[in-house]
Amino acid sequence: MATNTLSSSEAVSALARFADPAASPEDRYEALSTLSTTKFLPKQYEDPAVAAGRRHLLQQALTASEPGHRLLAIAECIRLVQIVKRWAPEMVEQLRPAFSEPLPNMQLLAKGDDRLNLARACAQMSAPWLPDYQARAIAEEASADKARLELVSALMAGSGSLAEVLRRLAKAFEAYRPDTQAPGDTMARRLASAIEAIREALLESELEAGDELGIALYEWVSAPLMAVGKPQEDKAQVDLCRQALLLVHDIVRTRISVVADPTMYRVVDYCRRLVGGGSWPNELQKPLDRLITDVSEALLLLGRQGQRDQALLAQLEVLCNHPERARAVARELAARHPELNEEVRDWLEHGRVRPVRQASSSAVEAAASNADESIGLALQAARQARKLRDGLRDPLVSNLEIYDPALAPSTQALLDGVQALAIQVEQAAALRGLDLYGVPGEEVEMSTKFFTVVGGSPRQRMVVKQPAIVRKRADGGLGDVVTKGLVE
Repeated sequence: MATNTLSSSEAVSALARFADPAASPEDRYEALSTLSTTKFLPKQYEDPAVAAGRRHLLQQALTASEPGHRLLAIAECIRLVQIVKRWAPEMVEQLRPAFSEPLPNMQLLAKGDDRLNLARACAQMSAPWLPDYQARAIAEEASADKARLELVSALMAGSGSLAEVLRRLAKAFEAYRPDTQAPGDTMARRLASAIEAIREALLESELEAGDELGIALYEWVSAPLMAVGKPQEDKAQVDLCRQALLLVHDIVRTRISVVADPTMYRVVDYCRRLVGGGSWPNELQKPLDRLITDVSEALLLLGRQGQRDQALLAQLEVLCNHPERARAVARELAARHPELNEEVRDWLEHGRVRPVRQASSSAVEAAASNADESIGLALQAARQARKLRDGLRDPLVSNLEIYDPALAPSTQALLDGVQALAIQVEQAAALRGLDLYGVPGEEVEMSTKFFTVVGGSPRQRMVVKQPAIVRKRADGGLGDVVTKGLVE
């Protein structure tokens, strides 16, 4: 067993092998593993043997002809700076030339810890080919969860949006072909593991949603399975669906801009088809309940703005095992939120926008015009009543106060009501631009535009029996005739 002092023969042997220029990559790897279990490296990092071993690792990382040896050397450089942290900035700069061209396949490294260190190295570099390399490594990673998470975090850090990340992953997974007896099951497990890593990295990321995020997610989950075949194992199906549903939940909770986008839930419909298309398995009830809450809140968010989205409402039927349950959720939402306008609440209660025939502006105007004659006649009656009221008010009230005081207050109220009614009719007529032309009993110049002759033949001047109802122009002049008056 290695000890914690340099006097240990094992530690001395490991240091010699680490510094030996003729040591194989595997021997140097084992030597560094032995040294890492002691406290020698952090304290004696300036030892010439340590410096020699470091130089050999860097040289192999830059010049090794064997692809696996090159990758291992890069990973070991990162492992070395995990032990001697003060070397990190310098070593990263010295490693940059190794990333001037695409690296060999990460899966050439058999150990998950080595792939993790290589992923850490990639995360500190910048090169045009790196995002696709990282996406491919994620698709092909079978067992090293830490390496996968490191790759996902680095891919997200180097991308412009979450949608971009998912589209890159969709391309990588679609190109991957599992060499197994059940490629659909293998692909489903790889997708589930990658989605779980995305969910974990998402909590620490401020990456924006991007364009058509829901479509990108749907294509990432569906396209690879369409290429290799549907998973046959129930557990593989359920695990993938659980992770996909939870990812939708995590996205809409952290990226509010997409919560009301119906395409964000498109992958949910695919998952339901994946598990048979009928009822959801009981194992998925918890993530389904979370998404039902998410969709309900999205409907409420839109409803408070007076908006209705039928495609979003339809997602409740996808999430619920029975249409009746989906309708009950929507009705309960309407009942709990009376502040929503009645059109939105009616839509939630009935599940659809009920057709309401809206009258055209011309139809509304035609209907209003039909009322203009009645308004005009009411205007004539109001003016006559007002004239009578003005003539009767003082003598009538005076006499009642002397001969029947009990009737005086009621009579006064009646006369005041006539006055108020006349004013209201005048205002209604003014709003419609209506007025009367001619005063009953007065003589006016006869015009067939405004009057109809009764009881005789037309003359140049005739007596008004009933005024004409006319519409006034903006300049105050007489315009169209609504109803002709009567003269004799």
